[in-house]
Amino acid sequence: MFRRFRKFRVGLAQKMIIGYVVIILLPTLLIGSLYYKQLHNNAVKDYATNREYLIQQVGSTFLMNLSQIEMIHDMFQSNRTLSGLLSGNYTTAAEQVYVYLKDLVPLFNFYKNSSNYIDRIRVYKINAKVLNLGASIVDSASTIAPEVDKLKLGEGYWLQQIVDKSPDALQLTYYKKLYNEDFTQEIGILEIRLKRNFVSSLLHSNDPSGANAHYFYVTDKGNVLGTNIVTVSKPDMPLTSGDLEQIFSSIKMPRPYQYFEASGGELLMNKFQVPKMSATIMALTPTDELFQRTNSLVRWYVLVIAALLVILSGAYFVTFSTVVQRILKLGRHMRMNLLTRYDEDRGSDEIAFLVSSYNTMITRNDELMSKIDISQLRQKEAAYLALQAQINPHFIYNGLEAIRMAAEENEDPDVAKMLYALGQSIRYSLSRSNHATLKDELSHIRSYLEIYKVRMEERLQYDIVVRDQALLLRECPRFIIQPLVENAIIHGISKRSKTGVLHIEAWLEGELAVVEIRDNGVGMTPEQLDMLNRTLDGEIRPQESEKPGGIGFMNVHERMISQFGQAYGLRITSVLGEGTTVALRIPRKGESS
Repeated sequence: MFRRFRKFRVGLAQKMIIGYVVIILLPTLLIGSLYYKQLHNNAVKDYATNREYLIQQVGSTFLMNLSQIEMIHDMFQSNRTLSGLLSGNYTTAAEQVYVYLKDLVPLFNFYKNSSNYIDRIRVYKINAKVLNLGASIVDSASTIAPEVDKLKLGEGYWLQQIVDKSPDALQLTYYKKLYNEDFTQEIGILEIRLKRNFVSSLLHSNDPSGANAHYFYVTDKGNVLGTNIVTVSKPDMPLTSGDLEQIFSSIKMPRPYQYFEASGGELLMNKFQVPKMSATIMALTPTDELFQRTNSLVRWYVLVIAALLVILSGAYFVTFSTVVQRILKLGRHMRMNLLTRYDEDRGSDEIAFLVSSYNTMITRNDELMSKIDISQLRQKEAAYLALQAQINPHFIYNGLEAIRMAAEENEDPDVAKMLYALGQSIRYSLSRSNHATLKDELSHIRSYLEIYKVRMEERLQYDIVVRDQALLLRECPRFIIQPLVENAIIHGISKRSKTGVLHIEAWLEGELAVVEIRDNGVGMTPEQLDMLNRTLDGEIRPQESEKPGGIGFMNVHERMISQFGQAYGLRITSVLGEGTTVALRIPRKGESS
């Protein structure tokens, strides 16, 4: 069977097409479909989670507002004037009217206006000797729910009523008994009636973008005028009896959110339990809009992938056909023009390498056939190898720049930043001039420090300050600051575990221009500092200095003296454990002596 398979021969073009379909096209379609499914599932899950978070936030706000309203009772209970009035301490009508207008009217108005949701605050008095005072203090009404009479000390009751069939039809009223100062006698009942738009306003203020969500207020019992479910948002959603059965059964499930199929389509249900009201705030969201948005994005995604696939396929086949044609031309030349060179100007790709190899073979064959002297052949090979070794240094910089651009395209800013700094340093080093402006020298130092920061990260901090900007245009010897910065990092900052700070500052000091390099590294002992300064002054030989980095200091010092004279060079101060300061003194106008 294997032999039969081997007899089945196909051309290179057919092989490339089969490889393209098997290796590129089919995996792309498979991965795209899996990605679409994962994208769709994630979108649905995220949407449900966000809706659940929102309903929990709405429920928490609802409970918080109820608690704030319930706390108003404590303020009325602790008010001695109100307690005295309801207990009968004010016997005359004049006294009752006076304290009501003076102390109690401001009390009622303050707490009524303290919340935008309170419609009315009223006290039902028990003592018949107390007058009815406006609409705030009245006789106990027979319309009060019987549950209020059964309240014990400290208990409150929320009455839930349906006024009409509008979304603002739910009326919530809070009742709690008032007692005298000793809590030994009931003296009245406090009633706080909320506005009918209380629930709907909370929902819309906490869910301004949920226009497609439908909110319902569901009670555990049919105690809201005989119904279990009330619509508290716009627009209304029609629900069948079968939908209501699914809702009531789903509410009892412990799951945070769930989907179910209603008569009008699939719905997402989120809920929040309100135990003190024996009720549940429920949000029903049709999934049609979500799926429409997802499907729209998916259609664009498929179109973009298809367009890219077509473009890439076209580019692939154009490139492939070009390669095949070049191979066929080379093959025909090899058949018809034996042992002759094949000339093709196509750059440096693999086919060009094949042509070059073929031409090299022809050349070597001609050399053998012509009996060229072996020594001449070796000389040519040596010359060829020497030619390969002559790499233009600018190629290195251009290569680093290409790598940096690739790193930026791959969103790797650290590598791009480091390559950019390294490229700038290489470009600076390629200059043939022995002098540079202080601006270029400091720019090189900044690139040099950026490379170190990639390695040391937060352990290295630096700043460069030039007090007089005119100094930036003055010439100075090239690479005169880098050895000092390198010594500060290697022999000072890197030997400490804390964050190293390197401060470089340039300023004018009389006829001198001073460049100071200051670090907070390990510093030097007085003996090491003395030996280093004696080395710079020429009192001892450089190899006798035991301070690490002394050679770098000496090289810079000698370059400065040879360039500008004995009056210029380095001044070093250091404190063990605090750091080292190096001052580079150069002529103000850069004139050499």
